[in-house]
Amino acid sequence: MQELTLTNCNYCGIPTQNADRYCCQACELLAEHLKALPVIEAAKNPFTHLDSEDFKTIYFQGAKKDFDYVFYAEGLHCSSCVHLLEKLPVFYPGVSSARVNFGKSTVSIKVHDGASLAQIAYVIQELGYKPSLLGPGDDPQEKFTSENRTFLKHIGVAGFCAGNTMLFVVPVYAGLAGSWATVFNWISFFLFLPILLYSALPFYRGAWNSLKYKVVNVDLPIAIAMLSGFFMSTYNLVKGHGEIYFDSTASFLFFILCARYLLKRVQQNYLSSSSVKGFFKNEKYVVADGLEYSLIPWSKIQRGQVLKITRDQILPSDCELISGQAHLDMSLFNGESLPRHYSQGMELFAGTRVLNDSIFVKVATPFTESRLGKLLNQLDQDNLKKSDFVALTDRLAQKLIITVFGIAALFFVVYFHIDATAAFNRALALIVLACPCALAFGSPLTFGLALKKGLKQGMLLKDSAVLEKLLKVKNIYFDKTGTLTEGNLALAYSAPVVISEDLQKIILSLEAISYHPIAFALRKVWQHKDLHPVTDAKEVLGSGVSGIINGDKYEIKHLSESLHEAETAIEVFKNHESVARLYFSDDLRNDSASAVQHLRAQGFNVFVLSGDKKARVQKVAELCGIAKENVHAELFPEEKKEILLQRADTCMIGDGANDSLCLQAADVGIAMKGSVDLSLQSADVYFTRGGLSPLFDLLKLSVRTRQVLIRNLTISLVYNSVGGTLALTGFINPMVAAILMPLSSLAIILSTLWGLK
Repeated sequence: MQELTLTNCNYCGIPTQNADRYCCQACELLAEHLKALPVIEAAKNPFTHLDSEDFKTIYFQGAKKDFDYVFYAEGLHCSSCVHLLEKLPVFYPGVSSARVNFGKSTVSIKVHDGASLAQIAYVIQELGYKPSLLGPGDDPQEKFTSENRTFLKHIGVAGFCAGNTMLFVVPVYAGLAGSWATVFNWISFFLFLPILLYSALPFYRGAWNSLKYKVVNVDLPIAIAMLSGFFMSTYNLVKGHGEIYFDSTASFLFFILCARYLLKRVQQNYLSSSSVKGFFKNEKYVVADGLEYSLIPWSKIQRGQVLKITRDQILPSDCELISGQAHLDMSLFNGESLPRHYSQGMELFAGTRVLNDSIFVKVATPFTESRLGKLLNQLDQDNLKKSDFVALTDRLAQKLIITVFGIAALFFVVYFHIDATAAFNRALALIVLACPCALAFGSPLTFGLALKKGLKQGMLLKDSAVLEKLLKVKNIYFDKTGTLTEGNLALAYSAPVVISEDLQKIILSLEAISYHPIAFALRKVWQHKDLHPVTDAKEVLGSGVSGIINGDKYEIKHLSESLHEAETAIEVFKNHESVARLYFSDDLRNDSASAVQHLRAQGFNVFVLSGDKKARVQKVAELCGIAKENVHAELFPEEKKEILLQRADTCMIGDGANDSLCLQAADVGIAMKGSVDLSLQSADVYFTRGGLSPLFDLLKLSVRTRQVLIRNLTISLVYNSVGGTLALTGFINPMVAAILMPLSSLAIILSTLWGLK
């Protein structure tokens, strides 16, 4: 069977099978009209200052990221805006790529050498948005506040004018005639002018962009409907007879503004990342300056400061441990529920929780430059990439705009000769009622809430597409160590049976520089503080540690050949002579056997891929109830990958570092152990909770997300179909349509919040 190859549409970015790289003829036609904007002269460009090296340095996001700069785009409100802004490379070739984060209203761009930031900002402004550059540590929340304040002004003016207009048309509807009716209608005219000249400005900009760049945009039919109502009402008012629509037109614009503001607030609250705030909230930290102490918020912590961290506080940055020892909850970084023990001088990571009464640390990097900070920022850029379902709803929303506007125009032309007033009212009601905002907004909202729910349940997801891929998985592959087993080594026994206190201190002194699980196991069982100074300390990953203590050379090496195959062993040497052997055990997780049985009962095929010795792997598999033919041991990483690739619809669960090849090759890769930032370079999901229970939470989340998506799509399609029919048949007037339109968006929001509560 020929393999199905999908490419992204050159215009809208939706996955397509078409060889010409366009998902439909409409996208191909629209793409042909997109042309680069002419470069404006520096003297006329209000953003010229952005091209100075000082500004570029301030706003540059970092060489290791897949984008260089981030612009906040004020005025971004729907999927059409996203499509337009992601075409920046077409409008200005100096941009190599542009990715919009709908939740944050930001555009992340990658630029070619020599590109002008001033020209990029000018192009964004020309497209109808107000651009503002964001630095690496800037929070869009301040921009949200400013934009919301402006939005509320538009709503306030529209609400005041619409409300007062209704007061003056009530007597007219009640039968008032003659000169007083004319006076009241003229008052309605003047009350409508602030709406026309101020409140409707966002719709004019959107409509102009729709015409100028031939982009499908819901603002165009709204602007046409509003202007048609105004000019027809004005014509009838001057002529002295005919219907006046100032009240209904003002009211529907007010309700549309309210609906758009509601969607904007939901976008800001539920689609913008709050991961960092979730970790720290309003946490304050004690800064130690000599004998003086002061409190500062986590966001103001700077490099080089000495902090006093108390029990249960989370480290706000990567730090160096000043105190003699520290006990930390590392569950965020390795999924382990048991604490790890660190010694003086070792590096501690942001996001880990302190279990001591108090410790002192020196800040190595601020949070934005820490491993966790960079990771959350990257996840924020990645987690709202378009999935297949989002692409589907985007396409439906675009086609809905075209279809509704076409039907409304056709109906108006045909019905105008029968009843001009009814033709206008019904066409206007259809345009207002069948707004596609809820349809396009429902899927990103659902995925955004699902990703946040996953974070609360101990799952970091790279992007929303993972939830769709999980629904197709049939074959689940487990690594053994740290996945089916605890991964927490514990000292089982030693030879000699009793290790002297002095030798314990020597071993701990050598292991003080090591982050290996054996080092943490030894620090846990032997908690000595007065350790020996070590010179020429070295650690060779996978081999051991060595150093000179009191003139003697000590070495700790991995013991590959052991009489006890069930345990991991090390050997201690003094001047090349063996002085002790230590054996460590790794117990089976309490929930491994039940988890495997549950997966098999659900119809999954379960396998083990391990590089460990065959006897150990088979013992673990037997305890878990995994079939003998599905057990593969003593494998190199490349061999694991080859076995996994023999089947389709796969999920690999393992160590983020040792199983990186398999995690990348699987349809869904899940890391339970290892450095969180390195793991997510290979895996799609990282478990911050220990055990296998997050796997079942993840499977349930994927099913629930699909249910919510289907329900939201059904609500949107039924609402638009039934409502559109009622509008054209005259059962819904423009006023009722304007009320129903925000209610449809509210129904989608409530459906999503309830489904993912």
